[in-house]
Amino acid sequence: MSENPTQETLSRKEREKRARQQDILKAARELFAAKGFRDTTLDEIAQKAEFGKGTLYNYFASKEDIFHAIIDQAIENSIATARECSAGPGDLRTRLTAYARASMLYIRDNGELLHAIFLELHGGRKSDTSRLKEIVRRSRTATDIVGALIQKEMEAGTIRQGDPADFITMLDDMIRGFASKRIFLHGELGPDEVDRQASLIVSVLLDGITVRHSKG
Repeated sequence: MSENPTQETLSRKEREKRARQQDILKAARELFAAKGFRDTTLDEIAQKAEFGKGTLYNYFASKEDIFHAIIDQAIENSIATARECSAGPGDLRTRLTAYARASMLYIRDNGELLHAIFLELHGGRKSDTSRLKEIVRRSRTATDIVGALIQKEMEAGTIRQGDPADFITMLDDMIRGFASKRIFLHGELGPDEVDRQASLIVSVLLDGITVRHSKG
């Protein structure tokens, strides 16, 4: 039996339950992005989702529970993106560029929410340490998926040897750094620019920034 049943195999009651959960998460995402996690109340989430506050407790035990469910969604999105791009057509450069583009678009569309998540996770509360470690562990799934592409090229001798995870960390840092700065300074990031910068970032990772002139 599948561990992830499709909508067709779920009962109507289960479909309605999942739909309500998504309504709550959607409302919470918007509020967390606009106000931050700590300044958002359960009452506000309930009002925005158009449910009574008591109804929220049928689906989530607390505001923290909602917050963690949103993080889980972000992680699942990154894993799905990694799988889709890694399994896509083309060579390493093409696949990494597709990954960079998809990641940049996600940051563009969810930047304020991601910032709110970052601030909360790195707020220094000791009680969150174990949860943060679990988030980091799960996030490595996407890194491992894309890293397998790097490993394959290393084994073929087409790129320098090293830790694939380090290369993917460099790639992710460049993607986040550019997208965040561009959005912060200009408030937008158009599709054409996403395409150009995704190609540039991957080129810098694979080729470096030195211009090499052939002789003869």
